[in-house]
Amino acid sequence: MDQTTTTFGGTRGLLAGLERLHAAGADALLGIVVATEGSTYQKPGALVLLDRHGLRHGVISGGCLEPELEGRAAAIFASGRATLVDFDTRSDEDLVFGSGTGCRGRVHLLLLPQPTGAPLAQALREAAQDGTTLHLALTLDADETGAGSAWVAARPDMPQRRWHWDSRGAALAAETPALLDIARRFGWFVDVVEHRRRWSAFARAAQAGNLLELAPVAAAVELERHRIDAAIVMSHNYAIDAQHLRFCARGTIGYVGLLGPPARRDALLAELGTDADLLRGRLRAPVGLDLGGSGPEAIALAIAAELQQFFAARRDD
Repeated sequence: MDQTTTTFGGTRGLLAGLERLHAAGADALLGIVVATEGSTYQKPGALVLLDRHGLRHGVISGGCLEPELEGRAAAIFASGRATLVDFDTRSDEDLVFGSGTGCRGRVHLLLLPQPTGAPLAQALREAAQDGTTLHLALTLDADETGAGSAWVAARPDMPQRRWHWDSRGAALAAETPALLDIARRFGWFVDVVEHRRRWSAFARAAQAGNLLELAPVAAAVELERHRIDAAIVMSHNYAIDAQHLRFCARGTIGYVGLLGPPARRDALLAELGTDADLLRGRLRAPVGLDLGGSGPEAIALAIAAELQQFFAARRDD
């Protein structure tokens, strides 16, 4: 049987459809039912696949909600960021003027972009191949809707695997654990500021020396009591980075590193206004020496090398 032209059902079919879209260079969205109320066609955990032309695999209703779903998907393709959409068919008005389903239910659906190499797709594929249960943790907060992680239950014969992604569905580099490991070896004292519970749990697991689970404004007050020789702004969140960068600008920290590409740096500095001038001579952006390589470990090594260079030069002065 030629499996390249066979249409499968369930997760197997969805992944096959996603592979075809990626092979053709087409954009894709994964819809995940995250919550329901009342009578609904699908329950939490159900998946659908869409491209720019519409629904490609799976359903969320008997066919009445799919046109609206495809309309909502067009906005996500335009923005490139995940969105939580809500389909509510519980009212009498919906029965007469809306979808007409008569289901009297509500579906909360996360629409998440799936770029080539998307971590969630990899996690789904591995779980399907191994016949294991896949656990998902999804962020539904406004600032980071769609960011999340997935893992399969650990087995005696293999370590637990985890995948992480941002609100665009792309792999999220985990530089912090690698950088903390290098910092420990150098004997540096490190404060990690992280108020988002999902990420603070990762920092705790990476054995951060001092974890401040405070939002940027509260963290700035606490950090005023600390001696800080160097600061690295790397939250992967634009608004949070802007607040931390402003704190660094108004202080006297000698080394301020900013993770991210030059275009993002320029946008953040423009948002800081006149405070950006205070960073002159202190800001390293993009942070780290250009050592070559890619991935979180290479990024952590580049940052550590630049920090060591900074500390060594300061001792020689």
